[in-house]
Amino acid sequence: MEINTILDNPAFKQDRIERMIDGLLEGNVEIVIADPGYIRVLNRKHRHIDRSTDVLSFDLAASDEERPDGIVYVDGRLFPPYEALLERIFHGYLHLMGYSHQEPDKAKIMNESVARLVSSAMERKSLN
Repeated sequence: MEINTILDNPAFKQDRIERMIDGLLEGNVEIVIADPGYIRVLNRKHRHIDRSTDVLSFDLAASDEERPDGIVYVDGRLFPPYEALLERIFHGYLHLMGYSHQEPDKAKIMNESVARLVSSAMERKSLN
């Protein structure tokens, strides 16, 4: 796991986010915390949707790989950011894992999984 920040004056500490999610993500996943303008450009270029979104995931895994390999871009302009930022990170990560929220039953499973991961990470925040 690698975290990069493309954001002026973030309202969070990157090393704290790294400690909070360390060990919760499998595979080769890069998290990029960016501003909405950067994400809008990516969304327009790759999905042909000319608007920003809070999470974009790009799966780079070969079809036979079991562990995720990809990049998750998240909107990092939040205050206080930790819980909302973690929700976005884990939401994008679960997309790389093959989760979907297109159908109500799949959305429920994905939302519950995000909530469990966020809870685990937030418990670590109080220890730091």
